[in-house]
Amino acid sequence: MTSQVLSLDDGPGGRPRKKPFLLAGTLLLCFILGMGVGLVFLARFGTFPSFESVKEYQPSVSSKIFDRYNQVIGEIYLEKRTLIPYDKIPRHLVSAFVAAEDARFFQHRGVDFTAIARAAVKDLLGGSFAQGGSTITQQTVKNLFLTREKSISRKLKELILAYRMEKYLSKEEILYLYLNQIYLGEGAYGVETASRTYFGKGVDELGLAESSLLAGLPKAPNRYSPRTHPDLAKNRQRYVLRRMVEAEFLSQDEADQAYAAKIVLAPPPTFRSKAAYFLEEIRIALLEKYGKESLYGDGLRIYTTIDTRLQEAAHTALIEGIKATEEKNEYEGLQGAVLAMDPHSGAVLAMVGGTDFAQSQFNRALQARRQPGSAFKPIVYTAALSSGKTLVSMTDDSPIEFERNEEELWKPRNYDGKFMGPSPLIKALAKSRNLATIRLLNEVGVESALRTAKALGIESPIARNLSIALGSSGVVPLEMCTAYATYANGGLRPTPFFLREVRDARANILEKTTPTAVRAIPPDTAYLMVRMMQEVILNGTGRAARGLGHHLAGKTGTTNENTDAWFIGYSPDLVAGVWVGFDTPRPLGDRQSAAAVALPIWIRFMKQALPLFRNRDFPVPPGITFARVDPETGKALPPDSSRGILLPFRVGTVPERASPGRRLGPSHSLQDDLL
Repeated sequence: MTSQVLSLDDGPGGRPRKKPFLLAGTLLLCFILGMGVGLVFLARFGTFPSFESVKEYQPSVSSKIFDRYNQVIGEIYLEKRTLIPYDKIPRHLVSAFVAAEDARFFQHRGVDFTAIARAAVKDLLGGSFAQGGSTITQQTVKNLFLTREKSISRKLKELILAYRMEKYLSKEEILYLYLNQIYLGEGAYGVETASRTYFGKGVDELGLAESSLLAGLPKAPNRYSPRTHPDLAKNRQRYVLRRMVEAEFLSQDEADQAYAAKIVLAPPPTFRSKAAYFLEEIRIALLEKYGKESLYGDGLRIYTTIDTRLQEAAHTALIEGIKATEEKNEYEGLQGAVLAMDPHSGAVLAMVGGTDFAQSQFNRALQARRQPGSAFKPIVYTAALSSGKTLVSMTDDSPIEFERNEEELWKPRNYDGKFMGPSPLIKALAKSRNLATIRLLNEVGVESALRTAKALGIESPIARNLSIALGSSGVVPLEMCTAYATYANGGLRPTPFFLREVRDARANILEKTTPTAVRAIPPDTAYLMVRMMQEVILNGTGRAARGLGHHLAGKTGTTNENTDAWFIGYSPDLVAGVWVGFDTPRPLGDRQSAAAVALPIWIRFMKQALPLFRNRDFPVPPGITFARVDPETGKALPPDSSRGILLPFRVGTVPERASPGRRLGPSHSLQDDLL
């Protein structure tokens, strides 16, 4: 005979007793009575927020950052949200949210007592307080006015406020609040921001398939994220579509088609990381000017100078260039910076302040003061041209020494340890001859060079000694780019800027930048310097850039022991500077000059950037004439001569013509003779 074990709750013959059901019914009755008493008490004596403010609904709205083409490239926010009017929200999206969250929304008056009773039974039997039974109105009230505390008193307040909200607002107004306020994952608040986050387009462009996917997110945005949990998101979409059919918002065929439709997710945003240093500079500047509350919550529209194509090219060039140098030399901690600007307006078009913003927020393009090395030499040559010298004026690249004090001599040397002797200025700069430049500075005077540096935009303190000819005083990359931009801009120094305009949420202009430039050097001097720096690329230390095919000028810069490497160059319409080095200065290694380290990064960038600009030559200003000269003697040659080199001169400074007996031999090479 089989034994039978009876539990204490079993009745005669093993039949289950009815105690659980009686208990549940009793508890439910007590709950309803208690809730009723609580509602009456709270409604009469409780303190509630006014609904007057709801009519002027102003949630925290993200401030948006735009590039120079007015495309959104970033946001600053506490809650990433873009408000969208109710009439711009597709009907099928509204239906999807209503079906999933509150199918009787258009029938009840803010509170669905049937749903509350059902949730209460589950809570009581489960011994927890997890089931909400909340309507869309209740969720809206909770998001706007209440905390997320799970308690009976908070729930009662929610019910009272939901009932009052329905008396004060229309159903459409409530849905407007709900759909703009709700959190939908990945930092997105409201359906418009969520639509752009997940699908890369506005909510008014969504189809039924995408809308039903969004409507499945409120219950658990992270769990049902289509990006991180696509299978769970798909199951949740099926649930939403089934609820829409049950609510008679669409047919079964329409639901099946929506479920089968292919949904293409927008790629995760990556541009922010490529422009992190630029965006952070904008955030810091505006935070100081407008304050945290306004910047993070008032929906400012921030129009910047950044060119997304150039920014991506600059970021890629720096990362790839640094990686190649590290692999070649088997070391790490190497850093760099790239900055590009419009030489005419001063608009900063691209800026990369380091290799990884997440690891270091120090912006080397704006904050690092490093020795520019030979990149400073053009300033010395500018001072020389301003004093009346020409491109073929002679300087001496021979050994020299200076007395530093009674016991010490300064014996500068050239990078290659060799000497060229007497050389024209254009050759000395192209070949970056240290001794020739020091002699030139000694001749024109340190004070003259310092005045020139300041006029060109160098604000960093510069030492008053001859070593500045070799770039011994630290400067910031932005300063150097500004100085070189002055040459490209015909001697007018532009004022660098990052912001074009800032507007408030109502499109009122809060500030607007008017590009400015001041005369730093005469146009003829600027043009002569352009020609000298063109020779750097044509036949000098920057000749690796000759293959770019545009009219270009620039200068390498390498410091003692290869500690800092620079290249700053420009076309008539674009200036770009590159710096490479360690944050804690130390040598880059043997033969790791600017031509080997910084110039390749500049070339990588310019290969992508130059096709975006017209290929044109630098304009010749008034007061410039051209003459063919013998670079060996600096004397002019007959205009019909095929020998020598054609160079620009200020009117009235063309050298005397060579004597008839002086001729270049038939095997004489211009490149060999000049460079």
